[in-house]
Amino acid sequence: MTSPENVLVHEIIGLGAKIVESTDPTLNGVSGSIVFETRNTISIRTDSAVKQIAKKAAKKIEVKTHSGVCFISGSSLIGRPEDRTSR
Repeated sequence: MTSPENVLVHEIIGLGAKIVESTDPTLNGVSGSIVFETRNTISIRTDSAVKQIAKKAAKKIEVKTHSGVCFISGSSLIGRPEDRTSR
């Protein structure tokens, strides 16, 4: 089960997320659920559309897990998701 302590080694697709701080001011406050992840981007489904966000641009992401909320840096997510889960 994904918890705030081990969110980086689990699958994040399906979890709720909010961009708290970003180098791109238009991305601040974007929230929804994570629907897709590549090596350098995450896709968040908002109420109106699916937004593709560069992981480097997201300085602080609030991720809602089953047991709480955690804050992670987008740069800590860089890499292929399948490689990150095996680390």
